[in-house]
Amino acid sequence: MKDEEFDTFLAKVNDELESKQAELNSTYGLGEMKRWWFEQQGAKLQFFDGNDRLAVEADVVGIGSFSPKSSSWMWAWSNPSFLPELREKALPLKRLEALTGFDLFGNEGTFSISGEAMAWELAAMAVHELEALGCYRAPASSSDGPYTFLAIANLRVLADIS
Repeated sequence: MKDEEFDTFLAKVNDELESKQAELNSTYGLGEMKRWWFEQQGAKLQFFDGNDRLAVEADVVGIGSFSPKSSSWMWAWSNPSFLPELREKALPLKRLEALTGFDLFGNEGTFSISGEAMAWELAAMAVHELEALGCYRAPASSSDGPYTFLAIANLRVLADIS
């Protein structure tokens, strides 16, 4: 892609992600859930309501991890903290390198990015490529991160969320 084409693509996928995120919040109330749990073994993301009932469960694909402390990113397909099955599910994200012409999409290690806004841009491109329903940025256990970005591939409502 030429720079102008990439800028157009990036604007499109950012708009798509914003719309998808709004839909996830309005339809499933994901932003209002009391707590969440990520089960790597089955690639499941679970959301619990105010009564601590499992309300929504999602099938996910790892996108990557962002460290605010070092302003760095690592793709899920190359991250040893993900189980091998999850790394394999994330391999289609490598196609973004051929699509865009940018080698950062094939970078196997940790690399610097320009902050969390760029992490969300990478997530938006990944969600688009995976044809996912949206993205969940898992909160970090400390202010230094890292934050894990997960593409939501499928959702199931398990309890009344109205």
